[in-house]
Amino acid sequence: MFTDGLTVGIDLGTTYSVVAYIDPATKTPVVIPNKLGQRTTPSVVAFSPDGSVIIGSDAKTRSEMSDPNTASFYKLEMGSRSYKVSFFGEDMDASCISGKFLRELISQCEKSVGRNIKRAVITVPAYFEDPERNATIRAGKQAGLEVIGVINEPTAAAIAYGLKDTPQARKILIYDLGGGTFDVTVADVSHDSIKVIASAGNHYLGGKNWDEVICTWLCEQFEEEFGADPSEDKETYNSLMVKAEKAKKLLSSSEYADVTVSYEGGSGKYRLTESIFRELSADLLDITHKTISRMFDDTGLRWADIGGVILVGGSTKMKMVPDYIRRMTGREPLKGVDADEAVAIGAAIQAQTEEYCAVKTLGSLSVQPRGFLTGQDRSAYDMSLLRGAKFISDVTAHSLGMISVSEDGRRFVNDIMIKKNTPLSKAKVVKRRELPVSMSGNELEIYLLQGDSQRPSDCTVAKKYVFSGVGYVPGGKTLLDITYRYTVDGTIDITAVQTETGRQLLRREEPVPDDMSWTDGVPESSMLTPIAKNDGVLYLALDLSGSMEGGPLQMAKDAMKDFVEQFDTDRINIGIACFAEKAKIRLDATWDKKAIRKAIDSIDKKTDLGRGTNAEPLTVMLPRIRKYSYSGFKYAVILTDGSWYDGADLKALRLKEEYVRNGIEIVALGFGKAKYGFLRELSTREDLAEVEDIAGLDRMMLRIAKIIQQ
Repeated sequence: MFTDGLTVGIDLGTTYSVVAYIDPATKTPVVIPNKLGQRTTPSVVAFSPDGSVIIGSDAKTRSEMSDPNTASFYKLEMGSRSYKVSFFGEDMDASCISGKFLRELISQCEKSVGRNIKRAVITVPAYFEDPERNATIRAGKQAGLEVIGVINEPTAAAIAYGLKDTPQARKILIYDLGGGTFDVTVADVSHDSIKVIASAGNHYLGGKNWDEVICTWLCEQFEEEFGADPSEDKETYNSLMVKAEKAKKLLSSSEYADVTVSYEGGSGKYRLTESIFRELSADLLDITHKTISRMFDDTGLRWADIGGVILVGGSTKMKMVPDYIRRMTGREPLKGVDADEAVAIGAAIQAQTEEYCAVKTLGSLSVQPRGFLTGQDRSAYDMSLLRGAKFISDVTAHSLGMISVSEDGRRFVNDIMIKKNTPLSKAKVVKRRELPVSMSGNELEIYLLQGDSQRPSDCTVAKKYVFSGVGYVPGGKTLLDITYRYTVDGTIDITAVQTETGRQLLRREEPVPDDMSWTDGVPESSMLTPIAKNDGVLYLALDLSGSMEGGPLQMAKDAMKDFVEQFDTDRINIGIACFAEKAKIRLDATWDKKAIRKAIDSIDKKTDLGRGTNAEPLTVMLPRIRKYSYSGFKYAVILTDGSWYDGADLKALRLKEEYVRNGIEIVALGFGKAKYGFLRELSTREDLAEVEDIAGLDRMMLRIAKIIQQ
């Protein structure tokens, strides 16, 4: 279809990189070898005085010989403002080095495949923040590529797993341990979609750390025998790191590895056994365990919910990793995904899908650029054009906020706009803020924060934007609508509109100051401040059919009150509804907890109970929730104890689409004789659809309250 160049997926790894594409004839992925015929290329660059570069195994050999004109592990510095190195008079950051590496790698791949490579989707660790993602895009552009997308590495691996013709729909955990980074992601994978539920990770944990513990052990053994420490000599230490890496790889297929250490006239031979290796690196494996546990705690997931585990990254070949998965799940890791190549293959599928997504238009096919994987109308796309193509729903890896002033005006705070693990398709929030203005020269500074801490100095300051063109408003105060949104690449876009004029403000980006210590001081009166306490709205609807009498009704009401107590009503308005033969609002959403508790207590058998559930509550709640234009979130939580009749269930399912269009989440919870299948279909988030015994309702609702506020 396109003749002006090949479209590829690139796994730009910390230690190794892989390039793949989709064969147009067979619609299957092909990994492109480098000039040496290798399918994986070491991510090492060696520089020459004439400006040329050598990459891959040759460059790695030079690096192992302590050549000062080589660069490796630079991916760990992507997006860093402080990282600068110089080779033959040229100053470079990590993005520049990556660009030079990519340019040469692509050149080798072009010669190997016999075609020009023009476009690419490049993968990044899921936990990469905005600076790292933008630095990756710049690297691709410096290499002469049109970067048509950036995709998270675990998501790419899930796409590769989806190449199986009919994978069983289940929650998949992707355990991605590469040479320098660790990512973990949980996704719902079905025959036609991949829905990421949560991601977490560690930028600075990878196979290199396992190499270091081996190297340290070798140095300790040598020093104990000869009284000299080999780590004090850089060249010797680098040589030992090479031997440590080889020993680590040998232990993936053997029970021991013998390593010779020579230094200052001494020579010792030491046997590293698998058991010693596990003991040495137990703390490192525990870091991955704690990362997964924190993600589970944040989302309410359990190991029992996981239907399978995909191992990605060369470091997962260490025996301790699959053993850990077996111990936690009681099952073998999933097969059929190459740990070294899966990420590039998934990126290739994403790239080709982005490029060639086909839309059914009046019975014929036409090319539709971008956005295919996040499209809402699945019936509009021909999924058969590419084996493995799926609809992707990814999530944000970090909470996203801005430096603002607390409501009492005494301190700076991280005003979180988009919470961690929000689906990218819904990661757009508008908040109204107040800014004092003078007669002229008004500007607004916004510091983009990534992190969950309320203290700005504990978060990453990703960018600084300055908005100009803020007009004077009588009274000296203006209202600004600040919009935060994630792009499909996981990068961040911020805009601002002055409400009185309706004009979008001009924006420029400035360097983030090195000294941000002022955020721990006292704010000036001219700083941006919130104008409203309300960050969300939530309606609770209780099914009051005939079975809800006596004890069950009281237990449901108690659970509702405990649920309400989990929320700060300075930040959220809560309303109460009930439904049976009819549906009605008991209390319009309010911040007054006393009124909310009173409304719940007032629900009683004589005035509200019906004989059956012949009405649904979504109709009466929709206009009340929809009017909250600037809510941080909008939820309708439905409690039901049985089946719905007279078409109430079908009407509710039709209304679900209207809720989705308005950004309103539906949580359907059941007890008694409630049908889980219906609740799951009704919920906009499958992970928040549950059925419990009435005795467990309180526990279930407390868990839901925690998840909603993440």
